[in-house]
Amino acid sequence: MKRRILLSVAMLSVLLLSVTDAAKRAVFHPPVPEEQTVAWLKERNHDAEALGAGLYRIYWRDYSGGPLRDERGDSYSVRAFDWGPRGGKADVFVSSRVEWVEPAHRTTPDTGLPEYRYIYSITSRETSQHPVHTLWVRTLDLPRSWLRDISNPPGWKNFGQPPEFAGASNHVAWNRKFGTPYILPGTSQGGFAFKCRSVPGIITAEVWTSGGSIDGHEAVVTPYHHQYAPRGFVIGPEAIPVGTSASELTRRLETLISRSVTLGWLDEDAAVPLRQHLANSVTAFGKHELSEARREIQAFVATLDVLEKQRGTVPQRTGEPNSPSGEGEQQVPAEPPLLEEALTLQLREIGFKIQEQAEPPLLEEALTLLQTNAAYLLTKF
Repeated sequence: MKRRILLSVAMLSVLLLSVTDAAKRAVFHPPVPEEQTVAWLKERNHDAEALGAGLYRIYWRDYSGGPLRDERGDSYSVRAFDWGPRGGKADVFVSSRVEWVEPAHRTTPDTGLPEYRYIYSITSRETSQHPVHTLWVRTLDLPRSWLRDISNPPGWKNFGQPPEFAGASNHVAWNRKFGTPYILPGTSQGGFAFKCRSVPGIITAEVWTSGGSIDGHEAVVTPYHHQYAPRGFVIGPEAIPVGTSASELTRRLETLISRSVTLGWLDEDAAVPLRQHLANSVTAFGKHELSEARREIQAFVATLDVLEKQRGTVPQRTGEPNSPSGEGEQQVPAEPPLLEEALTLQLREIGFKIQEQAEPPLLEEALTLLQTNAAYLLTKF
């Protein structure tokens, strides 16, 4: 165990001394960027051109007669329809975090998975051109029949549970009430939350804005909200099989780390010791050394605790889940073999000063996502 601590300390000392690029949330982007709008319109209509100031001229075929012939020999004339301005011009990001819900506070029917609370906040930058009025969190992986216990910010309302008929949107969404101000450029709005049975993963969210034109023409195809609404990734629920093994959950945790790095939630260097503990755990699984595999996951959690201190502020603990069945609490040990205190002490002994960083190596997204998944994984041993 002493050797494992020293190895982790050595890795963390290199990590913390070499972090230069802090984790950062990415600004949401529309599925069809504005610079691709003309090409998008041309593909779906006869022709199109940009007029400037977010306006577009779309050309369409009028088959009531004309001097032109199409490939089938039908006669038509070309007419123009001016559309715009295009909506979705908002530089926004949506921060997210997840909290484990204690059994006494759970409000959704048992599905065999723990209950978590997913919390979101919208920030619109000064560079936004359009205000925000709606947030959609697309829970595509969650069965429609699974209840979402939705909470609203003051002055906002939610769209209720997803319809259970096939083809309907599977989402949790909020819209401002009449008289509530929009989320204007340079402002933020938090308090969007819902609870459900699940395991935290990475899903898609989008915001809808005002300021764009939704006027159309029956013979013309123009983008609607879901084509130009700023979209990005947040923490959200996934309904994985209840019987997913500890080995499979470890592999899943590896994937969540890789995606967190790609999304900018976790610094590449900060991921190094976390990945190593998971790799060691996978190796132990291959040798059927379950106790060793568990110890490596506990070391993973302790490493997260050390990285958490680098954030400068320590959020409330996300908690430890019970066993998936909800029977016979199987808590994660409060003091795993690899202690955070031992890591911190060793770091100081080798001359590294623990200090607050203005730009942390991991965001709350990565921290709470990995903490909750590791805690759930430890219930599977």
